[in-house]
Amino acid sequence: MDIDQTKIRRLDFSLLLIFDELLRHQRTTVVADRLGLSQSAVSHALSRLRELFDDPLFSRRPDGLTPTRRALELAPRIRDLMRVTRNLINSGGVFEPATSARQFRLAANDLVATLFGPPLVKRLADEAPATRLATRFAVGKAALDALRKDELDLAIGRFYGTTDEFLTETLVWERFSVVARQGHPRIADALDLALYLDLEHLLVSFSGGFSGAVDEALSREGITRRVRASVPMFLTAFAAVAASDLIATVPARLARQFGAAFGLQVFDPPLTIDAFPISLARHVSTETDPGLTWLVERVRAIAATLD
Repeated sequence: MDIDQTKIRRLDFSLLLIFDELLRHQRTTVVADRLGLSQSAVSHALSRLRELFDDPLFSRRPDGLTPTRRALELAPRIRDLMRVTRNLINSGGVFEPATSARQFRLAANDLVATLFGPPLVKRLADEAPATRLATRFAVGKAALDALRKDELDLAIGRFYGTTDEFLTETLVWERFSVVARQGHPRIADALDLALYLDLEHLLVSFSGGFSGAVDEALSREGITRRVRASVPMFLTAFAAVAASDLIATVPARLARQFGAAFGLQVFDPPLTIDAFPISLARHVSTETDPGLTWLVERVRAIAATLD
């Protein structure tokens, strides 16, 4: 007991914060920059942590640090302790949008950024004029990893198999439409399945692949389509379809909003394609952050207006 009390007296929260940052980023230079410390201060803190826990905690590699098994065992307990501490500190906190100069960090693809970005920027300008919003392209696991590393505040998109480490909620469900250029030589006023399969397709794939939700739906019927090319963004797909005889199956809200501007015809898909959720994710450690809660409420309000 005396030994435990001695160690507790030697432990301060800043050491735990540095440990957590080292585990997330695994580079002392990055941690020093994020916390506003010198690299020597971070190295000194790591030495204290090693002595305190009687373990090297991290081994050096050419491009950074690798956590030991002991460090990985400690990580969830230390993060729980930090979460409890943050909740205690923030329990009476308030966010004043009219005077706050906070910068919010959002992850989204171009579908989400197009649907949510303009109305969210307007709401921030109207209600929190000194705040700033930084949006970066990140989807799926990459977005969740960035939330875990505190590189982002919120992520909006499509997420699979999230754990209790994240708070997630579905904002809207999105369906599909098919777009083709006006004056397409083979399409008149309708698009049936036979013609849909006979035409060449452009696919939007964030990873550069050649199959997606449409191909899953087709495979259930034992049929396939011809994908000529893939691009990473939906509005790029609109421009490419407008300049070619390719067709693309895209989110219906984007087709309604931008189809005419690109000179495109919009059709219902000639097959059943499952709708997909657009969800919001945040790290559980931010649950009591009043500023982030304020932002989430604005995102929810925008989602409620999307028809």
